[in-house]
Amino acid sequence: MNMNYLPKYLKLKENIKELITTGQIKPEEKLPTENDLCEEYNISRHTVRKALNILEQEGFVYKKQGIGTFCTKSIKQPTYNIGFISISLHDYIFSDILSGVDSILHENGYQIILGNSKDDQQREKEILNEFLKKEIDGLIIEPAKSAYNYSNIGLLERFVDNDIPVVVLDSNLENEKFNHVIVDDQKGAYLATEFFINKGHQQIAIIYKGLHMPSINRFQGYEEALKDNNIPVYNDYIKKYYISEFEDQDKFKEEIKEITIELMRLDNPPTAIFCFNDQVAILVKELLGDLNYRVPEDVSIIGFDDSSLVELKNISITSIAHPKMRSGQKAAKLILENINKRNNDLNENIIFNPRLIERSSVKDLS
Repeated sequence: MNMNYLPKYLKLKENIKELITTGQIKPEEKLPTENDLCEEYNISRHTVRKALNILEQEGFVYKKQGIGTFCTKSIKQPTYNIGFISISLHDYIFSDILSGVDSILHENGYQIILGNSKDDQQREKEILNEFLKKEIDGLIIEPAKSAYNYSNIGLLERFVDNDIPVVVLDSNLENEKFNHVIVDDQKGAYLATEFFINKGHQQIAIIYKGLHMPSINRFQGYEEALKDNNIPVYNDYIKKYYISEFEDQDKFKEEIKEITIELMRLDNPPTAIFCFNDQVAILVKELLGDLNYRVPEDVSIIGFDDSSLVELKNISITSIAHPKMRSGQKAAKLILENINKRNNDLNENIIFNPRLIERSSVKDLS
């Protein structure tokens, strides 16, 4: 680089950068004081500070208040690759989330390395270990079975310890090392249950996934809404399933079928069913049809996520909206802010407010 035509602060910045990259200034070593640099390079303190600020932004140095400026532990060369791990990449709402991530990363010169855990923690572990070898610049992940003895927390911490920021989607792991981007699942379920109640329903069932943290939160919202409206919480109306739809579709469908039959064979079957997500809601609607029940004439249904599925084939199911594209975009922005050191708060939690999208799957009994 020809530095003859560079401003003085950039000349100083490049000189110090060269001393660091060639090992003449070692990791954790204190740099000369601002006064020493002023004398050595015959420049003003303002010029020195300008150069040091740029070096700090680029990650070459850091400052200790009242002590001085130090060389960072190591200078990590950017790969311009971001890891993205999801429990599914192409099905359901996950392609919309990925599109949101890509819309931000692409315009900033980053590529995405994809990993599909299929909602399996062991498979997720293998992908995480591969990503550690690839030396990616950041990681966005929707954890597999986040409510069930989540075993990969230590691996995620290794990324942060290696200066690779992590954004967790849809589950709050309550770990200060990570950023989290979630929708308020409990509030969303409360809205759905309250909507049933306002339409005159008292016998309200729930079908939810026992392995997934957002699902557990949705159950809590359902339960809270019933209690707030002085409606008993009947165990017979609470149905939990454990087979992930992304691991084994056949077993998943069979389990939902058994649950639906159990609900409708009760002495007082529910007039309304809140489903963990739209996939479950659509399947329940089809199963109810097989049992000669009509939606909403006989049974009302609400799903969650407001996916494209609820408007296919004239299904038209009321659903709680998930901010799919926006959550992906926000996750990507948080990763870039961390990489560029513009955001030093590694525990930023973004919570999107849900809203109910009314369609034609709830009958008014009031």
